[in-house]
Amino acid sequence: MSSEPEPVEAVEAPPWDPKAGPAPVVQTWARLTRPALDVYVRGRWRRCPVIALHRYEDGWLAVQVDVHLDSATSYQARTYRWDPAAMRIARRGEPPLEI
Repeated sequence: MSSEPEPVEAVEAPPWDPKAGPAPVVQTWARLTRPALDVYVRGRWRRCPVIALHRYEDGWLAVQVDVHLDSATSYQARTYRWDPAAMRIARRGEPPLEI
């Protein structure tokens, strides 16, 4: 029997800085067709609709999500580095918008 590995806390991504290289390529979704992730934040899994995916030239990804942190009724936008130990796909959604 295999068990799920222990989740790790999601790590917030720093804002993009021109000194770090080219701006990331950003994909977004229409509000009603967004995918969702379960993100491990503050010691528990939270269902988070995805706002955008940021693809950096050096290969790392960041996911901007709406997350309930301090209230069950209001979201806060946060951007986390992609980490499969801290995130799992909850809903695939529609293809991203063309930019």
